[in-house]
Amino acid sequence: MLQSLRSTGQRCVLGWALTLGLQLGAVAGSVDAPELAQAGVFAVGVKTVTINADTLPGEATRRLDALLWYPAVGAPTSVVPLARDVKNHAWRGWKTPTLNLSYPSVARKDALVLAPKPLPVLIVSHGLMNMGESFHAMAEHLASRGYAVLVIQHNDEGAADPLKSAIAYRPADQAAAWRRLRALDAEEAWTGKLQTDKIALLGYSMGGYGSLLSAGARLDKSGGLSQWAPLAQAHAEPQTDAQLAFKNSLAAVVVMAPWGAQAQFGGFKPTGLAGLRLPLLAIVGDQDDISGYQDGVRGAWESSVNAPRWLLTYENARHNIANSGMPNGLPMGFAAWEATEEPVWRRERLVDLNNHFITAFLDLYLRGDKQAAQWLTLAHERSNDGAWPVPFGTPASDKYAGPAKPPITSWQGFQRRWAVGMRLEHRDAQKP
Repeated sequence: MLQSLRSTGQRCVLGWALTLGLQLGAVAGSVDAPELAQAGVFAVGVKTVTINADTLPGEATRRLDALLWYPAVGAPTSVVPLARDVKNHAWRGWKTPTLNLSYPSVARKDALVLAPKPLPVLIVSHGLMNMGESFHAMAEHLASRGYAVLVIQHNDEGAADPLKSAIAYRPADQAAAWRRLRALDAEEAWTGKLQTDKIALLGYSMGGYGSLLSAGARLDKSGGLSQWAPLAQAHAEPQTDAQLAFKNSLAAVVVMAPWGAQAQFGGFKPTGLAGLRLPLLAIVGDQDDISGYQDGVRGAWESSVNAPRWLLTYENARHNIANSGMPNGLPMGFAAWEATEEPVWRRERLVDLNNHFITAFLDLYLRGDKQAAQWLTLAHERSNDGAWPVPFGTPASDKYAGPAKPPITSWQGFQRRWAVGMRLEHRDAQKP
């Protein structure tokens, strides 16, 4: 058990620790992007926020950085590099103590926020030893559509054992981020700009583990995870008043390849997952060998019987489905490529698909736009089963499919022939 966890943690670092920003043109979707992956109308700003995070007794104060993306006053800016110095760690094994990593961004630093009414808020929690900037493409896309997106930098590399630290601190960091946004909303330039009493939470991998806990799931007390990492045992107990306050602010949760439900770790079991009652969107590759699929993410999704829930599966995808790809500054080689990319799926396609479905889900549950349900209520669970017949020789078109109306049953929001390799399943919450 111990060796398996250690090798998994180190493989996580090799396999997804530095999945940062691909050289995408930020905000703007690709030429084949589905309908809701197209950019919104707003320019985008970004600012750094400091979070005073919780600590365990006897530990030093933990101060975390976070990046807040938001709609900004003014016209869109040109692409500029967004950079960070990333420190080495024993689990990374770099040849240099620090690497300067960068990726293109269209966000203007410290631009004036544009918010005629409070902005819907998404808090994002990254995977083990990832960087917050790895979500720049998603954050800038949502900001261009009128959302505020706070991406936490968890600073896992500051711990001798990053995995144990993340197991203990992920939910606390997420709650601390929410409290910081509430404090920010009281500052002069931001007064009344953020809707902090009804927010959404998104977590990837270890961030997904924390998001499930924040949303009401509990760990199994007798599971191997609780036994291996005693600090995790607190997550098997009922939520505290402070944890409940954060949970009660949540309107929806997105988990991307969430870690911890595999049988060998015994973290999440049906009794603990029964505490999830919020609308849930889970996104995963069916070949995920870090968080698992049937023995892992799908199994946990099926067991979350009290939550109205969706499961988006990318066929033949592994674990690196969430972030924005390989940054400038990371030395090229197979190890770096395997750490940041997918063997089958191209990166910009995954970014666009994530943006499309996450936008629909947030519009539905955070904005209360019932029209957004049409992009989640599709004619077929499996995208390949849709049809869009045309006469032979018909030229290609960039037209999107609308609501299914036979003989056209292709997934709504996708161009003809381009909705392939996905499954979207829905389950209602079971009746009390």
